[in-house]
Amino acid sequence: MAMRGRILVLALAGLLGWSVGGCATPPPASPARTDGGIVLLGETHDRVTDHHWQLQRIAALREQEPRLAIGLEMVPRGRQAALDAWTAGRLDEAAFLREVDWERSWGFDFGLYRPIFAYARMKHIPLIALNVDRDVVRAVGAEGWAALQARPDLDLGRPVPPSLDYNKYLAAAFAGHGRGAEGDALNRGFRRFVDVQLLWDRAMAARIAEARAAGVPLVVVLAGSGHVRDGIPRQLRDLGYDSSALVAPEPGAQSGI
Repeated sequence: MAMRGRILVLALAGLLGWSVGGCATPPPASPARTDGGIVLLGETHDRVTDHHWQLQRIAALREQEPRLAIGLEMVPRGRQAALDAWTAGRLDEAAFLREVDWERSWGFDFGLYRPIFAYARMKHIPLIALNVDRDVVRAVGAEGWAALQARPDLDLGRPVPPSLDYNKYLAAAFAGHGRGAEGDALNRGFRRFVDVQLLWDRAMAARIAEARAAGVPLVVVLAGSGHVRDGIPRQLRDLGYDSSALVAPEPGAQSGI
């Protein structure tokens, strides 16, 4: 990262009362390759050091491409107007959180993300709502992908099936939820679980692709590490787009970038 970008991030963190002591600082060079116009930054949602790292990456990437936009897993596409109003300075934080229905739509402490949102507002960086609304998630969770036949407005196409590794990852995550079903009910439950994961992956990939097709030169995506490692890149490839996927280093570890 250029020195002035690093200084700006530290100054912003200090202004917002954000501790940077435990943050693993990535090397100053090579924030990411941007040849494909899409950079995915994977996070563990409730880990503050991951969001330190994301802000550093965003600031470094903005040095390369000032016209970047930030895509957000945290916000469903039906709340795009609130993101636009936030970036334009028309909403204070309390009003913004009400407008995006943050507590129900996402639920993780907004304080984890506050510096990123503040930076985007200060630099007038467009924010893109990547996710789908809760009613769509509920419908797919209950009926599978066929539920989207009633939502032609989404126009997501058919998602690429998960890779073997991603399917194993999802199976482990599903087992970790401690569901009590057995036999056929367990299999149906897992299929619906995978359907919902693919819905999120495909919906986010589709929105990213829309932004690139509309002329956004660089989309920087903030999403969970599982989506970033496999889910979103796989769906993006199906839509004709390459991406660079980076996952936040473990606290105290050196970045592998």
